[in-house]
Amino acid sequence: MHARATLKDIARQTGLSVSAISLALRKPLALPASTVARVKRAAEELGYQPDPALSALAAYRNRQRVRRDFAVIAFVSNWRRRDEWLQRQSAQALTAGATARANALGYKLEHFWSREGGASPARFSRVLVSRGIRGVILAPFEQPAARFDLAWENFSVVTVERPALYSHFHHVVPNYYADMLLAWEQLRARGYQRIGLTLDGALADRVAHQWEAAHNFEQSRCENRRASVPTLLRRSADSDARVVEWVRRHQPDAVISRSDGVFQSMVAAGLLVPREIGYVSLNVIDDPAGVSGIFQPREIMGAAAVDVLNSLLLLSHRGPHEYSQGTHVDGVWRDGTTLRLAPPSR
Repeated sequence: MHARATLKDIARQTGLSVSAISLALRKPLALPASTVARVKRAAEELGYQPDPALSALAAYRNRQRVRRDFAVIAFVSNWRRRDEWLQRQSAQALTAGATARANALGYKLEHFWSREGGASPARFSRVLVSRGIRGVILAPFEQPAARFDLAWENFSVVTVERPALYSHFHHVVPNYYADMLLAWEQLRARGYQRIGLTLDGALADRVAHQWEAAHNFEQSRCENRRASVPTLLRRSADSDARVVEWVRRHQPDAVISRSDGVFQSMVAAGLLVPREIGYVSLNVIDDPAGVSGIFQPREIMGAAAVDVLNSLLLLSHRGPHEYSQGTHVDGVWRDGTTLRLAPPSR
């Protein structure tokens, strides 16, 4: 058996210090590319492999240092009114999940409204820096295409959802496409064939029309193409009567919805759910209690955002990424009272 190659062995071969070798292997962007290449070449020649026990010890020490130096994580919202985003039940669930995970890792999560006291992004950046805050989780923007130019080079950043102008940050998002496929799977299992989709137009834009893409794919798989129902995109000025008119004109036997008030409009118009028509919500948290549909585990999303941010803090990464990474959180099905029962399996 041969002794394990160490950082000192690589240092002797390259003529560099042990600290430089460690930096080249852990944070290659911190050194010239030629130096990093020389270190990696020597490590490969010597058959160097990190010692798992030592790596675990170093990670533990880093976690203690990061928590001590940067104990507060800023959960930043950029809406017109201070608590407007937090009033949503799904936002409260996400914040609760992030808070619990932050506490478990030794951090404290605090909500910051970026417009407090009429602050500009530059002034708000200085406030965060003066508080010693280095970790930032960006809440979903009120307008996905809005500008919000903090001094990003000072912060490790994770976004919840994916702002149009800031896609170069790591992000945590619901798996919209998979959620729609799951809704179709459940409807097919219950014998529904003529399935319609209605969406809030602003939400459809926000998620890059992934719901529609999955819905159109499923419709293309239907043997009877005449069963296709045109999608109803609702805008803010649309009345509830438009939903009822759409249902009566196209006569779907089930409706998938991600738009406020659709279920209530159907019931108020005398449509019998689920006897005459089925109803599926793409986010049961923000729909009336008891509806069938997709439960988006926002607590898990919040916890995942903290986990990703913690990894960036441990690596001392600041600012945007050349290659951003996304974490998809799949929704799960919740049975309610707005669909007929599935036939028993054979």
